Amino acid sequence: MFFSKAWKYSIRALIYLAEHKDDGPILRSVIAEEESIPSAFLAKILGTLATANIVESTRGPKGGFVLSADPEKISLLEIAQLIEHFDVPGKCILGYRSCERGETCPVHEYWAEPKQQIINFLKDTNLSMICQIVPKQNRIEPN
Repeated sequence: MFFSKAWKYSIRALIYLAEHKDDGPILRSVIAEEESIPSAFLAKILGTLATANIVESTRGPKGGFVLSADPEKISLLEIAQLIEHFDVPGKCILGYRSCERGETCPVHEYWAEPKQQIINFLKDTNLSMICQIVPKQNRIEPN
């Protein structure tokens, strides 16, 4: 719908790390294989997540990635903003100037309510909730 493969892969990688949080650092190659994410793409995603202190990376023979934040405190909105530079408030769905400065775009009145519903859903849904509601067998889709 609105989100790229980078966002979807980010969520899948974070779900994997949340489900294996007691296993210690997990290699990028393991996450990539288990979640069907291209390894080079995952490297970039994990780098972004590490810079934002959502995951922590450890180098060396026992290295890998772990969540550095509580899954209940990682909202989908935070991930969307980080990975997608998702800035819905004020954005015009048609790509025109901002709708927040008194002038509204032609579809503002139609888009305002669904836009707010999307923001609320992303803000109110955290990684822990996603881990609980999405069974593993339903998660993987072909790249």
